[in-house]
This record gives sequence, C-alpha cells and structure tokens, in this order.
Amino acid sequence: MNWHVHYLDGHGRISPFKAAVEKALDDVKARMLAVCELPQVDIVVRAVPADWVIPEKGHVGRCSGEIVDLYLAPEHPNLTGNLGQSLSQMIAHEMHHAMRFQSIGLPKTLGDVLVSEGLAGRFVEELFQNDPEPWERAFSRLELQKFVPLAQTSFDGSDYDYAEWTYGTGKLPRWLGYTLGYEIVGDFIARNSGACASNLVSAPSADFKMALDSFAA
Repeated sequence: MNWHVHYLDGHGRISPFKAAVEKALDDVKARMLAVCELPQVDIVVRAVPADWVIPEKGHVGRCSGEIVDLYLAPEHPNLTGNLGQSLSQMIAHEMHHAMRFQSIGLPKTLGDVLVSEGLAGRFVEELFQNDPEPWERAFSRLELQKFVPLAQTSFDGSDYDYAEWTYGTGKLPRWLGYTLGYEIVGDFIARNSGACASNLVSAPSADFKMALDSFAA
C-alpha cells in the first residue's frame, strides 16, 4: 500500500468524519492512478481548532514530503459543506506536493514556493476539471502585474516570508502567492504542448521564470 492512514482520534472528534475522509482518499487515488503513480506517504488525520484551518473550508492540508497532514476543524461551521469534492481537491493538492518534494526536495526559494503551489493547483484542475479555488483567483492578471517586479527580484532568493506571500501575514495581500503561482504554471502549460501538472512534478522552478516575466510585458 502506498498510503498509510493514521487517525489521531483519542477524543473521538474525528470519528464522525472518517467515512468522508475515506471516500475522498479513494476518489483521489482513483483519479491519480489514471495519470501517474501514487507517492509513498503517511497520511495523518487529526482534529484541530477552528482557527487552524482555511476559514472558507473548515479544513486544510500540509505536506512535509513523506507525511501529508489533513486537519479538520469539527466545530467549524463550514466543514460539513466541504467534505465532498472540496476535501478530495485539498488531498490532491497535497499529494502533488508529496510527489514534487520527494522528487526534487522541499522549496528553498520563493520561486520554488510559487511553482510548487501553482503546480499543485493545476494538478487538482487536471484531475477534477474544477474551477479555481478562491486562493487561486484572488487577483486579476492586471492586479498581479504590480507584484511581478518583486516576485522577479525575489524568485531565486531564500530570504522570503512564506506566510506573507501566501497568507498575507505581512505587507502583501492574502493569497497573492497562490494566485500568482497558479497563473505562472497555467501560462507555462499553455505554451508547452503536452505539458501538464502530472508530468511536471520534477520540473525545475527556473523553467517557469519566463512565464513570470510574461506578466510584465
């Protein structure tokens, strides 16, 4: 088995959601097997406080390469409505991270972050043909242009604040990095025949710099 699922459920708070989690895992597994091999991962499912998750979803995922964490907030009002395809899409997003991180390592530069998030988002699109998630369409292309110079100068650097670029904890707006990465990878795929997120798992982040530069044109 490629996926080993662990429920941290000593207090029974995850039990009501196990069936939904298992259904989502089976859904993602079947979709992934149609386009790629499954990564070898441990999946840890646990209940967390409501302020640990994406407010719009009631859940969130994390990936450290060999471990995928699925965080569910049982008391969050939006969780119940996001236990179907929304949960499957979150899992698929993290599984692409697992494949990429196991292939080329964890992100070291801002460019690595933008590309890995963009690829994960486009992988979900490849599997589900879904509309972009809210964090992938938070800005228009015109709005993104004013942040391109900063992204260009910081692309190869390791001196960046992940939370600021993704969650808007500093001077940058919330979800900027997600939307910019999604658009960069989308442009790259559109310009390269046959390219898709499932076959770009190991592509160096440097390959996507031209797509970022195109925003400034």
